[in-house]
Amino acid sequence: MNQTQRLKSAAKKLGSFTETKHAIVGFDGFVDEIIHVVDKRKNPEEYDRIPNIKAFSERIAAVAGLSANIELVPTQTKLGGNGPIMANAMIAQGQEITYIGALGEEQIDTVFIPFSESCREVISLTDPGHTDALEFHDGKLMMGKMNNLIDVNLENLLKKKSEKELITLLSDAELVAFTNWTMLAGLNSIIEKFGAIIATLDNKPTVFFDLADPKKRTSEDIGHVLKLIAGMPCDKILGMNLSESSIIAEVLGIEEEDVLERAVRIREKSGITGIVIHPLNGAAVAHEKEAVWVDGPYTKEPILTTGAGDNFNAGFCNGWLGGLEPGECLLMGVCTSGFYVRNAKSPSRKELTTFMADWAAKDCKNI
Repeated sequence: MNQTQRLKSAAKKLGSFTETKHAIVGFDGFVDEIIHVVDKRKNPEEYDRIPNIKAFSERIAAVAGLSANIELVPTQTKLGGNGPIMANAMIAQGQEITYIGALGEEQIDTVFIPFSESCREVISLTDPGHTDALEFHDGKLMMGKMNNLIDVNLENLLKKKSEKELITLLSDAELVAFTNWTMLAGLNSIIEKFGAIIATLDNKPTVFFDLADPKKRTSEDIGHVLKLIAGMPCDKILGMNLSESSIIAEVLGIEEEDVLERAVRIREKSGITGIVIHPLNGAAVAHEKEAVWVDGPYTKEPILTTGAGDNFNAGFCNGWLGGLEPGECLLMGVCTSGFYVRNAKSPSRKELTTFMADWAAKDCKNI
């Protein structure tokens, strides 16, 4: 089956989706301030942006040992964090979400109120972090402030939900998504507890993990969490972007540049059920059912990239909940992300079906 055939199959299945599935998503929460970096100021209203990360790095390097004034233009303040963005995108595609994370300690932060009202339940453990997201055409730099996220841990979760209530919650979920492990120092305790509970369940949810740029964590920490993931007594999927996959490959002693083959090798060496890698131009999955690479609907000038990976994860997981094949889930992911970066919002099922059908009609060429 070629990519266009696979895309048509995925779009047809998506078009017939009628069920709503329950997923638990967590565990972070950020207020995101989307920012452009000014290259040239034309007048009080107009400016040229620094177009890419390399140009920004060269601007900074040129003033090493001196000083500089770099203008930042906030363009939007929005819900942020890997978990909320992913959960929001899953809700947009018709799923029912219980969210656990950092949306406000005494009360839900105003930026999260519409999201929280669209969830089945919100369990908030602490106040959100804050991210200055510097947007460029080729990516983004996320400057995070997250002191209070240390409070995302099992001890605080058990203050909100008893173990009996957690058992009930997990027994009713078809998917659990752990996101942003890198910034959540206490998340391992929740992973271990959820694993112990899932081991007792007859109907076990699939567990999805996004470590979220683990570069700042030690190799020992990364190796430990990979063992925790592999030891989960259920189907588990580890999703990562290209940079993250390089880090995981290094920790596992894998030297492989081809993205699909790297996914296959990581799966073999880690013992994790499914491995997903999504560079900017496509995505790969390695699973016992199939190992597949798909091209993505890439655009050189996205409107918004912050959250693109989380939308990919949402699309992939929504496909998984719908019973699609791994390669079809990849296409759900790249098309959800492709729609998002072009429209600065997550697609509904109908919008995603139309986007996929339009791309298939163009034989998966640029749209």
